Amino acid sequence: MNTPKTLGIVHTSFVLVEMLNKLAEQYLPGTAVINVVDDSLVGYAIDRGIDEYLHHRIKNYLIGAVDAGAEVILSACSSVGETVEAARADVSVPILRIDEPMAEMAVTLGRRIGIFATAASTFGPTTRLLHAKAKAAGTAIETSDQYCADGFKLLMAGKVAEHDKLLTDMVLKDAKKFDVVLFAQASMSRLAPFLAPQLDCPLLTSPALAMERLATMLR
Repeated sequence: MNTPKTLGIVHTSFVLVEMLNKLAEQYLPGTAVINVVDDSLVGYAIDRGIDEYLHHRIKNYLIGAVDAGAEVILSACSSVGETVEAARADVSVPILRIDEPMAEMAVTLGRRIGIFATAASTFGPTTRLLHAKAKAAGTAIETSDQYCADGFKLLMAGKVAEHDKLLTDMVLKDAKKFDVVLFAQASMSRLAPFLAPQLDCPLLTSPALAMERLATMLR
């Protein structure tokens, strides 16, 4: 009989907990999920950037997930993804950045990649990840930051409809400039089923692609 697997998910807000748990049920049936949530982290990253203090805090949460039984960890926040790279040497189980599989796919689909985000702190980590994946794939890309100002504040304030309209209007207006549209934050992925059929280029989001990769990692 197969032993049940355990996935740890480290969150910097509560926004994705329910969605990722449901996706885990779909893509990782029988897998136990441990959610580690500190909703002060995303605000810290937005206000102060990625510093040694944030690296220390994230590493402790990753190690805590292992102590709780996680065999694989998903880092659910794109803004702090680079802290994972530094922590990997000190964490005894594999860690996946939620946007890593998406970035790998994006660089195979087109040269001009539009990075859409509602939190400015996401652009730096996402851009660096995309260019690293492009280099590894031996391809050249151009990235462009498309900032949906105030979107994240609306979402955090519970004004979901206003967030959705702001982002939708921006994507429909600007997507034509790109070969690939990339939603840099998993919190934006809810809109993809509505928006993707209206675009002339691929629209990529991270959650489902990350779950597919985790299924392979846990197998």
